[in-house]
Amino acid sequence: MDEQKKALTDRQQEVYNFIRSRTEEAKLPPTVREIGEKFDISSTNGVRSILAALIKKGYIKRAPRLSRGIEIIEEEAKPTIQPENSIEIPIIGRVAAGTPILAVQNLEGTVTVDRDFLASQPNVFALHVKGDSMINAGIFDGDLVFARAQTVANRGEIIIAQVDDEATVKYYQPQDDHIELRPANPKYSPIIVKPDHKFSIAGRVIGVMRKIN
Repeated sequence: MDEQKKALTDRQQEVYNFIRSRTEEAKLPPTVREIGEKFDISSTNGVRSILAALIKKGYIKRAPRLSRGIEIIEEEAKPTIQPENSIEIPIIGRVAAGTPILAVQNLEGTVTVDRDFLASQPNVFALHVKGDSMINAGIFDGDLVFARAQTVANRGEIIIAQVDDEATVKYYQPQDDHIELRPANPKYSPIIVKPDHKFSIAGRVIGVMRKIN
């Protein structure tokens, strides 16, 4: 039913509107390539991830073997209205080599949270934690950490770092000739990032969400 459908992100809404208007005007849905050209998305995987989100949220159906196999679900065509005090946060999946962490092809879904939970901070993304290297900081395997997207951080802050196309959650400790990414578990040694490594700060951790079984 409509009230059970999840709200769309701005980009998902734009793509949905384009599919709907193109289907109504041309009597045929657009192809994946046409959607990519319309929104300047160079990767077909990027378009497919958006279509997968629209399918999951109940707005379209798709026959993957047909080039124009996109079908609007008419009985649920009207997008739901996101609650006024909530915000939809993109969740980062596996980081694609050579791409910014928030590139479309890195996204695996979204999570809706109350704005007050994140103190209404802008430009927030989420990342599933794998492993127990930050347990003494209260971050456990399977947790969802929220980070504000930024490229700089202060010493001692917990950051999302990209090292050679891998994302990691660690304490930021810059040194004179290298950067240390320190864990919060004595079982693990710091990651030493020397100048010949590709390194960037993707964000600063501002919150943690845990699923209770």
